[in-house]
Amino acid sequence: MHRMGMALLLATLTGCATTFFGSSPVRDGPAGCRAVCDGWDMDLAGMVKMGEYSDGCICQVKAKPAAAAPSDGSPAAAAIPAAAGVYMQMAAAAAAQREAMSRSQGTSAHPYVPGSPTGTPGWRPGLP
Repeated sequence: MHRMGMALLLATLTGCATTFFGSSPVRDGPAGCRAVCDGWDMDLAGMVKMGEYSDGCICQVKAKPAAAAPSDGSPAAAAIPAAAGVYMQMAAAAAAQREAMSRSQGTSAHPYVPGSPTGTPGWRPGLP
C-alpha cells in the first residue's frame, strides 16, 4: 500500500509538468505580431488579448492577387459577359422550374378528407 502511494505521488509530480517557451505577451505589440507573421510569409489578421498575462497574433495566408480580365477586345474579353449572361439565364430557368414544381405539388383536396374542396374544415362524419 505504501509503495502504491509513493508511485502515485511520483507520477503526479512528474507526469503533469508543463513547459512553455517564449514570452506570454507579444513584444512590441502589433509590430511584433507583424514580424512574426512576416517570418511565416503570412499577413497579420489581428491580435488577441487573453487576460493580463498573455496575448497572441492571428496570421492568415496572403491573398492571391485577382487575375485581371482582358479588355483589349479579344474573344476572351467578350466571352466573360456572355458566360455571365448564360449563367444568369440558367439560374432564372432553374428558379422558375422549382417554383412550378412547388405549385404543382400542392393539391386542391383538404389534407384530412380525400377529395374535399380547398378551404373546407375537413369535416368527416363522427367528428365535431
